[in-house]
Amino acid sequence: MYENGWGCNLRRSIGIMLIHQKPERQKVCQGQAIVEFAVVLPILLLLMLGLINLGVLINAQIILTQAAWEGARAGTTLNPNLGEGDAEITGTVQASLIGLSDPTSVTVNISPDEVTRAAMSWPKPRGEPLTVRIAYPMNLALPLPITITLGAEATSRIEYSN
Repeated sequence: MYENGWGCNLRRSIGIMLIHQKPERQKVCQGQAIVEFAVVLPILLLLMLGLINLGVLINAQIILTQAAWEGARAGTTLNPNLGEGDAEITGTVQASLIGLSDPTSVTVNISPDEVTRAAMSWPKPRGEPLTVRIAYPMNLALPLPITITLGAEATSRIEYSN
């Protein structure tokens, strides 16, 4: 019906074996199918690995965004005059990083820092923005050593006053 140059029925490659083929043709067709599979398999594996890595990257980005928001929210209610500061914000961020492969490699930057927030005159810092930025270097599961730095940022208004 549909034949290529070797006389192989193209329906053979999708698993339908025709009984009336000669044994020599069946061997040629089987060899052709194996070669086609060997050519297509690496491409399919790379696509599948890429999709898995994409899912892992999206998951890590969601975790980082949530952790940045949690840190900003915690920082807006802290009062540096009571000894509360950046260590509590960083601790909140670290506690929110459940699910990352290496949460200790996360870098947390807080703006303004606790010294600047404590030095703000009355009625500040109430209503001022507090920004938490997170950076996370992530290694991809590829045959090549590729590292991508993911980042997240959250800003919230400070709720306490000096």
